[in-house]
Amino acid sequence: MCGEVPFCGIAKRSMGSIGLALLTVLGASLAIAQTASETKAFESDEFRYKVSLPTGCRYEEGPGTLDAVCSPELDADKSTATPAAAALLLEVGVETVADDAGKAPADLAQRYGETEFKAELPEAVCGESERTRVKIENARQVLEEARVVYTADVICPEIRFLALGERRATVQFLITPGLRYRLMARALKDDFEQRKEVVDAFLTSFQFLPESKKSQ
Repeated sequence: MCGEVPFCGIAKRSMGSIGLALLTVLGASLAIAQTASETKAFESDEFRYKVSLPTGCRYEEGPGTLDAVCSPELDADKSTATPAAAALLLEVGVETVADDAGKAPADLAQRYGETEFKAELPEAVCGESERTRVKIENARQVLEEARVVYTADVICPEIRFLALGERRATVQFLITPGLRYRLMARALKDDFEQRKEVVDAFLTSFQFLPESKKSQ
């Protein structure tokens, strides 16, 4: 059935090599999927939110801030030594604004509008005081039932003295009655594109928590 025996042997070896290669690719894809799905949950009763961050990062918490500083590989050992400027950085920041308490979304949007949102991004996202060097794309304002949501994509310029190339970021600001939440995911361009699923999982994991009885 094989015809020319030598060519038959080559064909079998080739198919075997292809099968091995496919198994290797599938194994690597499965490993990436498992890594992406491994997360750690964080909750703040004070600021009334819950969010999930990938494991394999180092976590830095401060007054109203929570950062996950991650190596592109989401490797815990590498993340320990990775500077935030070059890392896949997932950040939550919360600010209390007492004057916003009880305001409707339309009023909140007047107090903090799209102009203020865009003006804040160069420094907050890129650490860049020269606004013209920062590109802001897909900026959007949405008035929801109880809050205003601002989203945008940000392109940070290279930092030559740190030997850092272009960085990309996605931001989401949520303006609520009394609290302003700032979510950011930023990384070097190639790392950002390769870790899109991690960024999306971080942003979609963010949840508001009901007001605790202690504060009522």
